[in-house]
Amino acid sequence: MDSKNGSLLHRINQVSFFDGFSHIEKGKLIEKVEMFKKYEKKGCTIFSEGAKGESMYVVLEGVIGITRLTFKHDKEKRVTLAKLKKGSVFGEISLLSNQNRTTGAITDSSLVIVMVIDKKTLESFDLGIQKLFHTQMISTLIRRLDDMNEKYRNVIVA
Repeated sequence: MDSKNGSLLHRINQVSFFDGFSHIEKGKLIEKVEMFKKYEKKGCTIFSEGAKGESMYVVLEGVIGITRLTFKHDKEKRVTLAKLKKGSVFGEISLLSNQNRTTGAITDSSLVIVMVIDKKTLESFDLGIQKLFHTQMISTLIRRLDDMNEKYRNVIVA
């Protein structure tokens, strides 16, 4: 394994999304180097609001800003809705639904490394790895739904 793959494996091992993957399965992931995207500047656009969504992302290094365009007094303004750090997953709704992006994503640190998973790449893996990805996506969606329900309960009680 070369140093680049070793570095990717090290980063994957630090992200809980991949906890259920064996060492061999993680090795198969890093063989597909085209899945990994490195940004070396803050403010780079990963995807824009309204763009066709065909992939999800796992943050392996750095910070991502999730943004939404708003209009006030006929002026366009980009509002940051969330900042995602190492281990965060985003874009999975578009991967699963083929819907256009409802938000944008930009780099918010000088070094960002993301793993980009599109349908074609996902389907190129064996069924075991595909199942692991699907299980992790479902777990991510359940956690988000639970978080939203908790926030909703807190608003009602307040």
